[in-house]
Amino acid sequence: MQQLLTQKLTQQPQIKMHKKQQTPKTVILDFIRHGEPEGGTMYRGSQDDPLSTMGWQQLQSSTDQAIRQGSQWQKIITSPMLRCCEFAEKLSQHHNLPLSTAPNLRELCFGDLEGLTPERAWAQYPSLLAGMWENPNAHTPPNGEPFKEFCDRVEKSITDIIQQQLSEPPISPHLLLVVHGGVIRAILHRLLNIPASATFQFDVPFAAITRIVAYADAPFNINKNGTFTVSLKNLNGILPTNSVIEKSTSTPDS
Repeated sequence: MQQLLTQKLTQQPQIKMHKKQQTPKTVILDFIRHGEPEGGTMYRGSQDDPLSTMGWQQLQSSTDQAIRQGSQWQKIITSPMLRCCEFAEKLSQHHNLPLSTAPNLRELCFGDLEGLTPERAWAQYPSLLAGMWENPNAHTPPNGEPFKEFCDRVEKSITDIIQQQLSEPPISPHLLLVVHGGVIRAILHRLLNIPASATFQFDVPFAAITRIVAYADAPFNINKNGTFTVSLKNLNGILPTNSVIEKSTSTPDS
């Protein structure tokens, strides 16, 4: 009997112990484009205009609605340009959030196009502008910044931010980055590996939010293999939330 019992016990299936699966660390980046600047629509890259009254209202509306919908930012990062950093400073003070400035997230410099309205720019530089819209990498305004160099510095800045956040607590940091339309388009260009000219088909209104979620289980690097999701949102009432991609008729930044 003892022998039979011992045999039955040894024939019982072995229970395998598994380690508890940990949720992969993520970094949530909410990119919000600045609001309307003073001075109207123009080629505005390095020209440092502050926000208009409407621009302040647009950003306040977008961030208020994002918070109501559950966004819980732990840090704010901003471009050094006035149309970004002044609102970022006020928001960080109001919500007691740490704030840092990322110089490489400033807008593309348009050189001799700076300060020109679209009408004046097209009248003075028709061939240049046609070339810029068709192939930005091959056409740079006089005294302007090459598009590839612009995208390179934006890519490096975002990659460094993500890698730093992945190496530090908390488990899933959630950041708000106050930046420019051109910066958001450059990120999408590199992240989605789409032609540079196609980036102008993304409509990025004032105060629109674009969310990127990077996952630590596949090391994130723009333009290389990684795990991420991209969500285009507009929360200020100009377009419906989760706005569709459409042809943009605005200047690269204004």
